[in-house]
Amino acid sequence: MRRIKMAVALAAACAACGGGTPSSPSVVPPATAGVVGTQVPNEGWVHVPEGTAVDYRNNPPASGPHYPVWAHYQEYTAAVERPYWVHNLEHGAIVLLYRPDAPPATVAALLDVYRALPADPECGHARALLTPDPLLPRPVAAVAADWLLMGDVVDAASIQAFALAHRNHAPEDICDSGAR
Repeated sequence: MRRIKMAVALAAACAACGGGTPSSPSVVPPATAGVVGTQVPNEGWVHVPEGTAVDYRNNPPASGPHYPVWAHYQEYTAAVERPYWVHNLEHGAIVLLYRPDAPPATVAALLDVYRALPADPECGHARALLTPDPLLPRPVAAVAADWLLMGDVVDAASIQAFALAHRNHAPEDICDSGAR
């Protein structure tokens, strides 16, 4: 019975996340080592001057050109420009995103997930930030270096599992909060 419940929960998480193209990834089935999320091709980690327009192949980006300054680990109500938080990803962070037009209950649920993330033992804080992103193709997303999890609803257990599996797995291991 427990296996059936787990399979039903995973199927619900997969259904909430949609297709598997790079622009609309889905939850990876348990046959791929039980990892939650979709791995996407790395777009590099080069610094570009602040204000530079950056185009990313993935939406949302999980790597790529970014500003030399990164965002503070906190909740934001105004969108943080992508090149700032992509730098956070390079440091091993998790970025939780929501479209500004997402239902208020969805945003509240994502905020609850963000606030419940356990501290990264290495950093003493969650090594995560939450920001609206008007460019998202789906209402909510969780992003880590080279990994995406997106959906129409908040699945707290999947987002927490994603954060714990992918946090602190990036090219640079920096706990310091950013200057932006």
